Amino acid sequence: MCGRFTLTMSFEELVEKFLIDEWVDEWGPRFNVAPSQAVLSLITGKGQRMAGPIRWGLIPSWVNDRSKWKPLINARSETLEEKSSFKHLLNKRRTAILADSFFEWKRKDGEKQPYRFMMKDKEPFAFAGLWDKQTNGNSAAVSSTIITTSANDLVQPVHDRMPVILKGEENINKWISTADYTFNEVKELLVPFPSEFMTKYKVSQEVNSTRNDFESCVKPLENLS
Repeated sequence: MCGRFTLTMSFEELVEKFLIDEWVDEWGPRFNVAPSQAVLSLITGKGQRMAGPIRWGLIPSWVNDRSKWKPLINARSETLEEKSSFKHLLNKRRTAILADSFFEWKRKDGEKQPYRFMMKDKEPFAFAGLWDKQTNGNSAAVSSTIITTSANDLVQPVHDRMPVILKGEENINKWISTADYTFNEVKELLVPFPSEFMTKYKVSQEVNSTRNDFESCVKPLENLS
C-alpha cells in the first residue's frame, strides 16, 4: 500500500519539471503527506496541463452520504476493472499525483521501523491515481486514490505492495491524457518500478505521526542525534 509520502521541491521547480500550464494554489514543500490531506495532482483539459490540490482518499460519485463512507486511499492495479469504486474512472478520470519519495514500515520485534523510498537521482515522479467528484446537495468533494502494485525487490523486504510510479514525461502524459489514450492503452504502465533506479534508508519514527511535517522526517536515521 501507500500511506505516506513527500513532495519537497519548490513549486517553481515543479511547474518547470512537469510542464504545468495552469494551477490552483501554489504548493510548499511537504515532508509527510498523509491520507485526508490535499495532494498535488495533474490532470489535462482543453489542451492544458493543470495542477491543483485534491483530497487523498477517494469517495465515489455514486456515494449518497460521504460521512458514512471510508475514503479509499489505495486501489489495487490488479482489480481496477472489477471494482465499482474505480472502473468508471479508468477512461475519464486519471490523475498523476506528484511526489519525490514514499514511506513504508517494517515490523520487527514488536516495533515498526519507517523507511524512505526514493529515486537514486533524487528526481521527483508521480503516482498513478484516479479521481472523482461526489456531491451532497450544494457541497462537492473532489478526491483521489493512489494505485498500487506488487513490490519490487527493493520494497519487498519492507512491504509486499508499492505505489505505481510514473517517471518521465512520456509515461505521465499518457496516463493523464484521457482524451488521447484509453485505459487499455495505458494499463501496461501499472507495473512495479525497476528497483535498480531506487534507493531506501531508515528514518526517524517522527514520521509515524501525521502531525509531524518537518524536514527531519526525511533525514537518514544515522544522521540524527
